Amino acid sequence: MRRFKLPRLHLPPLNVSRLNWAYLLVLLLVWALGEWMAERTLPTLLLAYVPPVLLAWPAPILLLLVLLRLVRRGDVRGLFPALLSCGAALFYLGFTWHSAEPPQSSDFKLLTYNIARGRLGNVERLSNQIRAANADIITLQETNGVRWPFTDELLAKVPGYFVSRSGTLGAEVITLSRFPVVSTREVSLPNTTRRFLVTRLKTPQGELTLINLHLSTVMLSKVLDGEAMTTRDNRQQQLEILQREAAAISGPLIVAGDFNTPPRGRIYRALTAELSDAWDTAGRGFGYTFMASWPVLRIDHVLSRGSAAVKLSAVSTEVQPAGGSDHRALLVVLRFTRQQTQLP
Repeated sequence: MRRFKLPRLHLPPLNVSRLNWAYLLVLLLVWALGEWMAERTLPTLLLAYVPPVLLAWPAPILLLLVLLRLVRRGDVRGLFPALLSCGAALFYLGFTWHSAEPPQSSDFKLLTYNIARGRLGNVERLSNQIRAANADIITLQETNGVRWPFTDELLAKVPGYFVSRSGTLGAEVITLSRFPVVSTREVSLPNTTRRFLVTRLKTPQGELTLINLHLSTVMLSKVLDGEAMTTRDNRQQQLEILQREAAAISGPLIVAGDFNTPPRGRIYRALTAELSDAWDTAGRGFGYTFMASWPVLRIDHVLSRGSAAVKLSAVSTEVQPAGGSDHRALLVVLRFTRQQTQLP
């Protein structure tokens, strides 16, 4: 009986060097669209919310292919673009690394945490995690719990803080502070029940203003309903209101919370043009805070600026372990430093 043989397929040799250059070009194009087109069109608006790892994973595979060719054949072609691609992928992933600084007396801790209305964790678990951070200032978002007494039960288990909240019942953001509260006010936002919570605190280094916020997000359901661009316009209005509030504050300022904004695009660039991002200044790693079980996006931020008299900067920024929320908390150590006066 005659055996049937499959014909051999003569495939062209894999040009790894060209693949690396092509991948690098695609990665740079995606980055440029996310940075400069960003919220202007629906595709680039949605692109901002694509987890960076989905675009970065080919880089190590292409580098591995180049290294295999190098070991087997001594062929170094493609090594340079492969290394460039890996560097670009790390940059796109948002990787940063800053060495820790020794503590000083003017340091204080701030914890920002979206607790997801208590849907994913009980009061005991959340309160344990918040207390363990031992923060001097805590900004909480989505505190309007799924059941009415949830928020009050949580606050009762985190004693020793002055409490400021937006509204009375159903407060969406709450600020806790060990420093005395000078004043608290709400800033209403158009087309939403969300508000900014502006709190002035009396610290040993002087007054500090804190804005606790939770910006609107572009959800898949809104995209399917054709409302994505409406949400984009609402977010732009929220940004403009935030910029006006920040411009009216003369002293040191911290803006913290769930921005629902990855570190790219027009909104993020506008914010970091005026304020310093704690993760960029003092973070180590990728800084992803969402989703808690498998973090792939950095959308929770702590931004700050000092004044003519005092510098305010982050010296340590850490993403906390997963707890009772779909977000991970962000713990930041900030430092006041007196500015030296220049004599004429």
